[in-house]
Amino acid sequence: MSVSEPLPQPAETVSLRPSPDLRDRAESQRPRSERTRRRLLEAGRELFGGSGPHEVTSHAIAARAGYAAGTFYLHFKDKLSLFRELAEEAASELERRLERAADRESAPPAVMRAQAEALAGFAQEHRDLLRIVFHPGSEAADVGAGILERLALGVSTRRREALDSGLACDCLHPEVLAQAVVGLWAHVLAWWSEDPMRVSREDLVRTLTHFQLHGDGLESGACCSLSPEEDSP
Repeated sequence: MSVSEPLPQPAETVSLRPSPDLRDRAESQRPRSERTRRRLLEAGRELFGGSGPHEVTSHAIAARAGYAAGTFYLHFKDKLSLFRELAEEAASELERRLERAADRESAPPAVMRAQAEALAGFAQEHRDLLRIVFHPGSEAADVGAGILERLALGVSTRRREALDSGLACDCLHPEVLAQAVVGLWAHVLAWWSEDPMRVSREDLVRTLTHFQLHGDGLESGACCSLSPEEDSP
């Protein structure tokens, strides 16, 4: 049997993925090599989410996707290169969500709220990936660092645009602020993704929004300074 031919695949492997009919229809319209690569990525996402990069092997990913081991190496150098691609895809998606949130609103409180909602939604949908990427000492720690740099660039760029438009004061340096903000995001989302039952999504969004607007609220009246419009969904 050719290494590029799928091996027999248990039905339950496919059943883990959403909308089988839509997925199969979309896959059938892709070139065969692209379909193979996509199946390997999906298999890797499932295995990494359950065990993390350290415990997963390239052979296990190939088997989960229904391929012989040689097929894996036609598409990826090693398991970490596949993980990097998954992480980059997720990072690009998160960037798009944050940009859309910022584009929909103009007032800083509304932008902060919309971006906090985007972050919470992303964390729920990519819980396992977030936990791996931002876990201290992870094999993929450099991947997480690269993602944070990309996000920080977006934050600092939007801050400079707000300064130029007169929507923000110049008391905070854009680059310093960006590093602080994305560091906060990474830590809080990794913590929450480990156990979303720790706090409700609404509490997460509200606290992130308020903190970015007012800090820890120690100054007089800060905790009461959100208007109903600023502190509501």
